[in-house]
Amino acid sequence: MRELSAKTIVSIASLGAVSYFVVSVDSSGDIRPALAQQSNLPPVTIVAPKPKARQSVKRSRTRTASPVRRQVAAPAPRQAAPVPFMVPSTGTVGTVPPVYAGGQVATGASLGMLGNRSVMDTPFNQTSYTSQLIENQQARTIRDVLDNDPSVRTIQAAGGGADGVFIRGFYYDSGDYGLNGLYGIAPYYSTRANFVERVEVLKGPSALLNGMTVGGTGATSGGAVGGTINLISKHATDLDITRITGTYVSQSQFGANVDLGRRYGEHKEWGVRLNSTYSNGNTPWNRQTDEFGNVVLGVDYRGERVRAAFDVGYQADNLRPPMRFFGLGATTAIPQPPKPGLNFQVPWAYYAPTDFFTTVQGEVDLTDWMTAYAVFGYHDSNINYLYPSPNIVNGAGDLIGRPGRGKETFETFAGTTGIRANVDTGPIHHLMNINYSVNDRSYNQNLGAAGLIAWNLYTEPTNIPAPANFNALALSQVTGVRLSSIGLSDTMSMLNDRVQFTVGARHQTAGSGVMVLTGPGTSRPEQSTSVWTPAYAIVVKPVERISLYANYIEGLQTPVVVPGIFANAGTVFPPTPTQQAEGGIKFDAGRITATLSYFDISQRSIITVGTLGNQTQELNGIQRNRGMELNVFGEITPAIRVLGGAALIDGVQERTQNGINDGKKAVGVPAITANIGAEWDTPFVRGLTVTGRVIYTGTQYANVTNTLTIPDWTRVDLGARYTFDSPWNGKPIIVRAMVQNVANQAYWASAYSGVITLAAPRTYLVSTTFNF
Repeated sequence: MRELSAKTIVSIASLGAVSYFVVSVDSSGDIRPALAQQSNLPPVTIVAPKPKARQSVKRSRTRTASPVRRQVAAPAPRQAAPVPFMVPSTGTVGTVPPVYAGGQVATGASLGMLGNRSVMDTPFNQTSYTSQLIENQQARTIRDVLDNDPSVRTIQAAGGGADGVFIRGFYYDSGDYGLNGLYGIAPYYSTRANFVERVEVLKGPSALLNGMTVGGTGATSGGAVGGTINLISKHATDLDITRITGTYVSQSQFGANVDLGRRYGEHKEWGVRLNSTYSNGNTPWNRQTDEFGNVVLGVDYRGERVRAAFDVGYQADNLRPPMRFFGLGATTAIPQPPKPGLNFQVPWAYYAPTDFFTTVQGEVDLTDWMTAYAVFGYHDSNINYLYPSPNIVNGAGDLIGRPGRGKETFETFAGTTGIRANVDTGPIHHLMNINYSVNDRSYNQNLGAAGLIAWNLYTEPTNIPAPANFNALALSQVTGVRLSSIGLSDTMSMLNDRVQFTVGARHQTAGSGVMVLTGPGTSRPEQSTSVWTPAYAIVVKPVERISLYANYIEGLQTPVVVPGIFANAGTVFPPTPTQQAEGGIKFDAGRITATLSYFDISQRSIITVGTLGNQTQELNGIQRNRGMELNVFGEITPAIRVLGGAALIDGVQERTQNGINDGKKAVGVPAITANIGAEWDTPFVRGLTVTGRVIYTGTQYANVTNTLTIPDWTRVDLGARYTFDSPWNGKPIIVRAMVQNVANQAYWASAYSGVITLAAPRTYLVSTTFNF
């Protein structure tokens, strides 16, 4: 499987898709009705035709938030129509909360061990972006979806094939992304958005809800201090889906997406969903090509008391050459960014990751008030690469870098099993949960390095030859992380759910070790530490449509193993807990919802110091981020939709070595970030929608001494889409166009851990979706 190229994968997927489409055609030659404009319809599942005892009043306690939904044309009747029923509050498999007014955000999301919760019943700040938003914004990877969130900023290089972000000013690695509730199972560096039904962003630590995350540098994690990102994969809807989308991205990258979905069985209990994409061509960067392909299959079963789902996927990318971040080293000035689209990377560099991933979920309703569940996942990631990471020497833009050729492999096993139960004790209703989770990852890194090369930021290095040889084995090490935990929680509701109090704790054990094959003396045996992480949260609804909430919750950083690129490689920093206190208010006006929150989070700091060739990672006090967030989504009118908000964050350093940097600003944490997006269905042209988005990020400090800064920046995106009926079958055809970074501005986008990154140049996106 690892040896398959992107072309081979997509060829196989395309042949399978065509065959699947053919057998789905009725014997008369008529194609079954397809979903018109969106696939994320209100969730349903299947039971026998006659209602049974499981449809009791108690089961209706599922909190699915606002009843407001956008209208979708009713499909033609089918011979074996599904029989809907409400999935119990103790179940999550086979259902997602319905979309909110406007279709861009859902009415709720999964909350780890607490199950699915509506926005107004969630004692945290959480947003769940829908597949409708993904399709309409032509999101290529998850980082494109996260551009809508004011509390999230992508911090890794555009055009570099990685999706690491800051959430509330804290690092969250792409290796920590969750897939169907299992963290570390999604593709390691970047995840394509074509197979994703929901992108759930939970802000703040979540050790109780999800356990520890594993990812980060090598096999260690920042602990998901600022928040977590969970991806829900697509499954078959009650309407057949046969959808083909042609895509174009500047400068000359063409591609196609295939989306097929069917349900089978007497009551449509069985579902099959296939998503595949392929693209190839020149990117908006000069001299860069990107060939990408994936195929993801989802199979699910929805029975009366049993629900199950199986997902398996493979993706491959071939990026030549990859854009990288810039190390600051000992420079005393940051140069002006080069002109947009200039390719500062050497032409012989490449980056070629592949990912195989799978999850298996299952639930059984043991009684009308108790559900047992389990979910298991496996992920195998392989990355081959050759590139130098440039380091800035001075304000004139002189660069130096050491080319490295390497291979990295990540193998991850994850699983969670537990029981949820509803119990009434007098006037108090309890939703209780106990679960056990494990996460096991091994990381193998082999790296060869060549001698230093030098060039300039403003001149494309097309005349620098590839190194003749690399040191045979500059680095070879195996790192392992073993995580396990058991969690318990109880959400107590009273006064018709107007008061909800959640209390819980998780006992976590984290261990890590490193075996350095090139220097056995620096190896470290596996060391483990156990700790309790408690959480308390409350929701109070004083009047209808208003929720007040507060929480105290902790996170836990896994033991940090310093990677091989540093002089102190193999050093293991012990795990430490982090804390958050948060409070806020939510207002649901029926078609528009707003959340205002305040948070205070503290995390141990690990910084990079020294010059190129002699850099080390060190513990250096605490980073404390305090701030306020405003999130808004929904419809102002049925024709005008809004999505966005703002975040004010004061990130400071505390307890630094000898107090030298106490009180100075944290690296890469802008004081102000804002996102404002809107859509307008024009009255003068039926089916025409115009869109716009403004993204603002304030000034950022690029080093711990606050002597280097990157300026604030503003990005404007504009777009439109036009929907009309096909002259062949009467199904909708949707043409979409979007321009990102309309002004084609050149700017430094982000700073973190001793590096800075460039923003992408103006980018054109065009697509056409055909429904059959």
